[in-house]
Formats: sequence, structure tokens, C-alpha cells
Amino acid sequence: MRIRLVRIASLFTSTASIAAAALGLASRPALAQEGSGPAQQAEEPSSAAPPGKPKAGAASPPGGASVAAPKSSAPASRAGAKKKAPEPPPLAPAPARVWLIAPSPQGPWTLRIDNQGERPMRIPADVRLLRLEVDTLNKRTKKTVRCAAPAGLKPSGFPERRALLLAPGQSYMEHFDPRLLCFGKDEAALAGGSVVRTWYGWGPPPKWSRKAPAPPFAAESTDAPPAFAPAPGLAAPTIVLSYDLPSKKEAAGDQPDGAEPPQRSGGEQAQPSAAAAQPSGDKAAQPQGDKQAQPSGDKAAQPQGDKAAQPSGDKAAQPQGDKAAQPPGGAGSSAEPIVDANAPRLELKSEPWSDAASPRSIVVRVSARNAGKRPMTVAIRPRMLEFHVAGPNGTTVCEASPPTGAIPRDLYRTLKPGASADVSLLLREVCPADTFAREGLYEVTATLHANEPGTGLGIDAYTATVAADTPTLLRVKSAPEPFYAAAPRAVPTPKPEPAAQDADAD
Repeated sequence: MRIRLVRIASLFTSTASIAAAALGLASRPALAQEGSGPAQQAEEPSSAAPPGKPKAGAASPPGGASVAAPKSSAPASRAGAKKKAPEPPPLAPAPARVWLIAPSPQGPWTLRIDNQGERPMRIPADVRLLRLEVDTLNKRTKKTVRCAAPAGLKPSGFPERRALLLAPGQSYMEHFDPRLLCFGKDEAALAGGSVVRTWYGWGPPPKWSRKAPAPPFAAESTDAPPAFAPAPGLAAPTIVLSYDLPSKKEAAGDQPDGAEPPQRSGGEQAQPSAAAAQPSGDKAAQPQGDKQAQPSGDKAAQPQGDKAAQPSGDKAAQPQGDKAAQPPGGAGSSAEPIVDANAPRLELKSEPWSDAASPRSIVVRVSARNAGKRPMTVAIRPRMLEFHVAGPNGTTVCEASPPTGAIPRDLYRTLKPGASADVSLLLREVCPADTFAREGLYEVTATLHANEPGTGLGIDAYTATVAADTPTLLRVKSAPEPFYAAAPRAVPTPKPEPAAQDADAD
């Protein structure tokens, strides 16, 4: 009997130890997984309970003993999250509005920046921060032309000298030539019907970046803390360029009779004659008795002898040579001079544009071509060129040298019809020192003074003064004086016209 009781006690002891071991493995998932076999590992993902909780079907330890689950740290983490300060609400965007006003493709254009908010703002008042994207309408060569100031001319950072504080209801306005940005071949995109998209300032951060925008800014608040969010750049409304003004022939269609107004040889409009200016009512109001009495009475009162003697004697006394010299069409008409279209003549052309890094490197190339149909002998030297320079500081004339009469025979050249002579010249050699003292855009018009006749050498050389048809557009990136000569200033925001307000209301 005792032996049986001992065996039953040992059996209960072994069962309790096995249950305790099973509970220890359940509380340590890593050890349980290491001790499990392949079949049990395959079943664990679907049947295993979360760590710290026993399975639903697991046997409870004998005696109803329960094992305490490990404490969770979720409440502590939630308490820590509640202690964090709430994030401030995002700031409103900058209340700055950029406008680009382009009355014609050739310019001048106007840049306008308005402060439409209730707090002041700080902006860089510099037109060189503009970037244009121009879409042309040519179907064959349809493309997008991107225009911007070059690296040497555009400020790399915020131009502190151009910092301007705009109060609410104030604006900044500046007139500029669009060719400053669309220079060289890009100028061809500035045509009627082209679509222009404008960006002012610096580029925004990439879309994938979560960092706050970094300076420089195109518009920022002057308050601390700021009243609105800073803007690295501002976009202007998209515009469509208008076409050129109508020519004189097209403008003739506006005349009542559709005829072009008469012009003189000098280009001025001819004044209307007194008869044409007189209204038709004045002619009709003239008495008929005066018309008949005045001419008929004088003719009838004149003696017949005087008639026969006076005109016939004058005609007979007039020499025959005068008749031949008199131009056809009567004594009152003026004969046009005869023009020899085949005679040799010079045409002057200069390069359309030139981009210079500094005033020392400004080079202008000029080509003189024989546009006639006969050869010519002419002397063309660089000192014979005169330049009219129109720039930010006004107009300057770089004069040519007077004739010397000491040109040797080998410097006279013969230009056949269609042949040309090219001349390149550094403008700093012929222009005053302060002609290109400022950065910016210049127009240079060349004039050739071919003033060496070659009389002392027995040469009949061609002499004339010829001006270039179109000027050379010159852009100077760096100069002793800055791009702007005066500090910027704010102006009251222009109010729209009443007609425009009525149209918007409709």
C-alpha cells in the first residue's frame, strides 16, 4: 500500500514539474521556438498567441494556479506623447502679387509687385531675378524658350542694395527691355501670339524635400514672429503677347477713302491745299453772278489786238532751247532726278548682337558690301567708323577720324558687285572711357565715313557716308558701375480703371 502511495506521489510530482516547465517556455517565445520542431514551427504563425498571453486551448496549471502576464509599456508611451507641445498652425502664404505687363513684343515691358496683405513685407526689387518661359506658335519649330539673365549679370544671392520694404497697399514698378533676358537667338521667340510664363525670384525646394524653405526669399515678413510664410519665388499670371502695330498700308484702311495719307519726300505728311480744305458748301454758296461777271467780263473787255500781240509775241520771242530744257509736264512741274540703279553703292551691316563680359572685351563687327552692279574702288579703314551708343547713361557718339589724304595705294581695294569688306573693332579704342561704365543693355549703331577720294594718287575712289540698317544689341555683364544707379522706391498700388471694374463685375 505504501509503495502504491509513493508511486502516485511521484507521478503527481513529475506532472507538476512538466507543467511548470511548459509555462516557463510559454513566457519565453524565443526559447519556445528553439525547442519546437519543424511541424510545430509551421503551425505557430496561425495558432500562436501574442507574447505574454497564454493560448486559449492551453491547459491551466494544477491547483488553478495562474501565471501573471508581463506588464505592457503602452500606457507609459501614451503619457509621454501627451506631454509633447502641440505644433503651431501653418502660416499663410505671402500676400505678394507679381504682374508682367507687355503692351508689345518688342517692349518696353513693366514688372510690378504688389503687397496685397495687411502687414509690410521685404522684397528684392531687381528685374534680373525674372525668368521667362516663352511658347512659340510656329507649328514646325514649336518649342519652349527659357530666358533669364546670365550668371555674370544676375545676383547670386539676395541683393541687399535692392532690398525694399513694401507697406500694405504699395507696389514696386520697373520698366525694362525684354531683350535683356531673351538675348541673341532667343529674341525671335518674342513675337505676337507667344505665351509667356513668368517666375520671379529663386526656385522652390524640390517636391520630395520636407525641409523648410531656406533664404534667399522673394517675399518675406518683417514681423517677429512672421505674419506669413516666406516665399522663395513668385509666379505671375500667364500672358499672351500681342501683335505689332498696323503698318502704314494697313492703317490706310481706316481712312474714309481707303487711301494712304500723302507724304513728302522727307517723310512728313503734306498739308492739304486750300481748295481741298474748303468745304463743298462754300463753293455752292458762291454767287453765280460773280463767276460769270469776273472772268467773262475781263476776257470780253480785253482788246483783240492785245490778244494777238501779247501771246504771239511772247511765244515767238521765247528761244527754242528753253522749250527743250523745260521738263515735260509744264513749267510748274518738277522733274525727278535720274537714279542709276546699276551704279556702285555701299551697304553697311553690323552683327545683330554682342555679349561682352566687361567693357574691355566689347567687339563690334561691321560688313560693307557693294550692293551695286558695277565694281568700285574704295578705302575702308577702322578709323572711318562712327558709333552712336544708346545705353543706361544716355547717348554717346564715338566719332570717326577726319580724312588724311595719306592713304597708300595698296590700301585701296576693288569690290566687285556683291563683294564685301569686314571690319572688327574694339569699342574701347574709339569711345570715351565712361561710355560703357554701367552694366546692362546698349544699342550701338555704326556709320561708315568713306572719305578718302584718292585724288593725289590719281584714283577715282568711291566716297559716301553710310549708316547701318539695324543697330547691334550689346549686353555688358560686368562694369565698374552697378546695374542700378538709384535705390528702389515704393509707389501706391495703381487702381484699376472704372471700365475694367465694370467688365469684371459683368
